[in-house]
Amino acid sequence: MPRIESIIGSINDHHIQIIKNAVDALSADLTLSLEINIDSDGGDPDAARDIFYLLENYRNRVTTITNGKCMSSAVLIFLAGDTRIAGPRADFMIHPTSWTLWGMYKFLKSYSKYNSGDLTLTISEVYTIQGQLNTAVKRLTEIEDYTDAIFESRAKLTKEQFTDRRLVNTDQHFTPEESLKFGISTKLN
Repeated sequence: MPRIESIIGSINDHHIQIIKNAVDALSADLTLSLEINIDSDGGDPDAARDIFYLLENYRNRVTTITNGKCMSSAVLIFLAGDTRIAGPRADFMIHPTSWTLWGMYKFLKSYSKYNSGDLTLTISEVYTIQGQLNTAVKRLTEIEDYTDAIFESRAKLTKEQFTDRRLVNTDQHFTPEESLKFGISTKLN
């Protein structure tokens, strides 16, 4: 009988701890397996990556299952399963890597001023904006690199196909049958 855990809602560090606790509890007995049910719109890609590697390095059998939403970073966790089961109502979605600005009021205010045509920015404000944007691009590149590596290692999409699908600049949904065709799932339920 497998241990069953669920990832529901927005993926975050709390989910890392749930999966780590399950892995730690089962690691002593290689006959025990772990089943993870996923219903998520996604969330923190770093947390999803950490869960993926935690499960990939887990020696026991892992089954991931979805019969609902498996979107964005949740797909990374789904790909960690040795067996990946898509139910009839599964909805998979990948999208271009994105970045949300939180806080940084002074930066946003400066950028808004520049964007409105007020070109009276100080050199310091220009460098701040440039620095923030460079940091964002570097961070987005890191996320794309590990996302590409995970998809390339676990799905039937080549890096070029995966990158091409993301460049469309829209959410790309997969039916259960398409998820099987592209190697996201390994079995339909």
